[in-house]
Amino acid sequence: MAVRDGWVLALQFLTVFPLRKEVNWQRDTARWSVRFFPAVGLLIGAALAGWYLLLRWTPTSSLFLALSLLFLSIFLSGGLHADGWMDVSDAFFSYRDTARRLEILKDSRVGAFAVLSVVFLLAFRFLFLYETIVSGISPLVFVVIPFFSRTFMALLLMAAPLAKPTGMAAAFREHVTGADQAFILSFFALTVAIFGWFQPHLMFVLLIGVVLSFWMARTFYKQQFGGITGDMLGAFVEGTEAWLWFIIWLLHFFVME
Repeated sequence: MAVRDGWVLALQFLTVFPLRKEVNWQRDTARWSVRFFPAVGLLIGAALAGWYLLLRWTPTSSLFLALSLLFLSIFLSGGLHADGWMDVSDAFFSYRDTARRLEILKDSRVGAFAVLSVVFLLAFRFLFLYETIVSGISPLVFVVIPFFSRTFMALLLMAAPLAKPTGMAAAFREHVTGADQAFILSFFALTVAIFGWFQPHLMFVLLIGVVLSFWMARTFYKQQFGGITGDMLGAFVEGTEAWLWFIIWLLHFFVME
């Protein structure tokens, strides 16, 4: 029961899939939900890869394909992570003290820095998508990137200090243990080994990239905010995916040519 409810909770929390099942918030349900974060990434990635393969068989332009993939990646998560990116941008660029930044994170209003930062984030991500699609890209990449970002989001939730004792991050953090971290790392290692059978060099480079993103995010959040919140976990997903697409873009244009 806890396993099933945890999967449902993870899907309800991280996606827009229409699951109309009410799940009671319990310790084991919360733990399994966090364990399923990487699997949700795989599901989103599979949907993106399927869309990519489907449209590649049509006369659709690469421009439309890239834009539709960008839209789909934001839509499937319900804009949750993009919202986190915007909130964190507003708080950070306020250049206030830590307490004031945490207050800004709770403000529902959208500031100029939030708009500017998300516009540039999506613009550069679209550029990386478009140019790598034009040059040719494996569908596996669309599966790997959401999987990596959500796996390390779960690890960041467990490894970074909390910025405040309340909120969504604190609610999940209260129930997870080292056993959950070991479960996620084992699942991640097994999946990477399977993917690496097909694209070993690509997987190695992206693995270095996501570990670096994890380390930088943990350090940044601790220094600038005193720890993490749910918004910061969402911002981590968006920032990491843009970073990994940047790496793919660099590989295609400066290594594979």
